[in-house]
Parts: sequence; C-alpha cells; structure tokens
Amino acid sequence: MKSILIILGIIIGIIVLLAIISINKRRPKFNNKGFSLLEKTLLSELYGMFDSEIQIKLKSQIEYFEPKRKWRQYWEKSMSMELYGNNENPISDNLKYNRKDESKLATIRFKVNSEKYHIEFDNYDGRIWGWKIRPNPKPIMKETTINVTSKKINNDPNSFAQTTFKKEKIKLIPKFDGLLGELNTIQSINQVFHPIGKQFLENYTKNIDSKLPDEYLKIIEKSEGVDFGDFRILGVSEIYSTGLDDGNYYHLTEFDDGVITVKEEDKSGRIYYCHYSGLLDDLGTDFRKIILECAKSTTPQHGV
Repeated sequence: MKSILIILGIIIGIIVLLAIISINKRRPKFNNKGFSLLEKTLLSELYGMFDSEIQIKLKSQIEYFEPKRKWRQYWEKSMSMELYGNNENPISDNLKYNRKDESKLATIRFKVNSEKYHIEFDNYDGRIWGWKIRPNPKPIMKETTINVTSKKINNDPNSFAQTTFKKEKIKLIPKFDGLLGELNTIQSINQVFHPIGKQFLENYTKNIDSKLPDEYLKIIEKSEGVDFGDFRILGVSEIYSTGLDDGNYYHLTEFDDGVITVKEEDKSGRIYYCHYSGLLDDLGTDFRKIILECAKSTTPQHGV
C-alpha cells in the first residue's frame, strides 16, 4: 500500500511539473532585445505613410523603445508586441502626437514567398504602443524582402480623438443596489468614481467594436470604475485591448490571475476569461453570474 501511495505521489508530482512548464512556456516574458529585420522593414513602410513631422516622431519613438522593456509573444497563429519603455526614463512628451486614445494606427498587408500576412500597428497615449502580425511570422522574422499589397491609416495620429475624461473619486462610497450591491457584500468597495455621463459614455462606446454586457453598462451608469482591492471593474474610458492568437480582447474587469473580456468585432455578447498564462476560457454571456463567481473565488474564506 505504501509503495502504491509513493508511486501515485510521483505521478501527481510529474503532472504538476508538466503543467507548470506548459504555463511558463505560454507566459509572455519582458525583454530588452531589439527588433527583427522583418519588423524594421515594416516600420520603414509605416513611416512612409505619414508626413515628415509624424515620420520624425515615429522614428524617434522606435529609437527610444528598441533597447528598452517590451513584451513579445508568439502564438499559434500570430505574434504580439507591446512596447513599455522605462518608467524611470519615460518617453518625452515632445515625441508624442495628438492622438491619445487606444486605437489602431495603421494596417499593412504584405506577402513573403506568396504567403499572405498583415500587421496592425497600435496607438496609445500619443505614441506607437505595439503591433500584431498574423499569421505567425516566426519563420520569416529575418526577411527584408516583402511585397506590400495594401496600406491603410486607420486613425490619423494628428487628430484629437475626443476630450479625455478625468476620473474623480467619490469621497463617500454610496450604498449601491443591483449587481454593485451584491458585489459589495462579497468584497467591500475600496474606491468608486463619479459616473462618466451620457455624452462621454457614447463617445467611448462607439469606438469599441464589440457588444458590451448590459450589466457592465448598468455599473458604468453609476460609476466610472470600481476598485474592490482584489479585483477592479474598469471604467469605459479605461478599456483597452490585449492581442491574443485569434484576435483582440477588451478588458472589462481585472483579477490577480486574469481578465474578464469581450472579443473585438464580436456582437454575440460572449464573455471570455483571459488568464495571464495565455489560456482563454469561454464563459458564456451572463456577465452578472460570471463576475459574482469570480469575485467569490478571490475572497478568502473565514476559518480556512
């Protein structure tokens, strides 16, 4: 009997070890490595799409980011790059352009050896945020010869998207009913912010190409974001996306191990949980049920 227990223990240990290795392989890691030859070629194509002022800013931004902290991930069908820089030595405001929202900057479609690819450059806070290439370009990252088939500026970097909404904290936390009230009984609200207002709400939601859950929008009518300590519901002005293998996902609620999201260009109302390990769970369409279950799972049980 003792030997059987030892064998079972060894088997369980191996399974756990393999699971940890699998997760770590999928978890993106920050690095300070430079850009590939393919990326530099595509960046040159990007510069040529804009006037001289924007060209200079984009080139200066890339020069700043190349030796600094970035996040590259190869997925099965794509590759994502996000540029973070250095908080102690941030990019200069003089190098930024007018467009401050999170949006697509430009799209370039190209071929390498008759294989079709496209790259989407992302914009955030007045500078290039990163890019996504589909399908997975890993085998061609050293290529410098490409056949560009089309170019498109998705959003003019010199345009102002809209007046930025400035969040203001509510000093005395109200007594909420509905879903917020239920969540507050599970875990107390730490911070809550004044509602965004109808005009701002419409400005932000029309730029999100996805169906936002009705229960989420009811929360936004009461507050532009709620912080519970172990998790937080993002205000609509804070929503941003993460590029995964099969597309982009908008963050709605953030937890320690992942994010409740909706998929870009998905009008079905489906909700997904994006684990920071890279795994993705389809949770259905019931936002109320999903967030209540997630909130309960993060709350320590008394006596445990």
